[in-house]
Amino acid sequence: ETGEAVWHVGQPARVPVSSPVHADGVLYTSRGYRSGPYLAVRLDGEGDLSDQTLWRHETGAPYVSSLLHLDGLVYMATETGVVSVVDAASGETVWKERLGGYFSASPVVAGGRIYLLNEESELFVIATGREFQLLGQAEIGVRTLATPALSEGQLFVRSDRHLQVYGSWQPR
Repeated sequence: ETGEAVWHVGQPARVPVSSPVHADGVLYTSRGYRSGPYLAVRLDGEGDLSDQTLWRHETGAPYVSSLLHLDGLVYMATETGVVSVVDAASGETVWKERLGGYFSASPVVAGGRIYLLNEESELFVIATGREFQLLGQAEIGVRTLATPALSEGQLFVRSDRHLQVYGSWQPR
């Protein structure tokens, strides 16, 4: 109602780009600038919540793309082409793979699959879960920075010049 800050953690971020994600009373966020930090903060209280930090990693965070929380795991894709998953409760790395390219678009989930689109127009589809499994990969032919949208089996991609839809897209 007043616009006053209710709580804070750490130092001000000079270049915050990605959006935080909230699940089960915990906020997962990344400063992004210079690859970190990324952290999980329990949202109990007001003022300085630094003592509510569940875990924190100083490097390895995406600069632009946002984190994705799903089933107790946090997925992220970086500007160095690395996709990783950490355990949401402990912050421990579950797996990490270099897919290549520069990820500005955030990972999205639909139908039990994670979709990742890099700026070089490569679309990767991975399985959700604790084991890395590449389900499919495709060249979509347009440079994009925007996060794709998925609805009813269609993939919506906003490129530098157009909004395109790929109907009934399935990984190969």
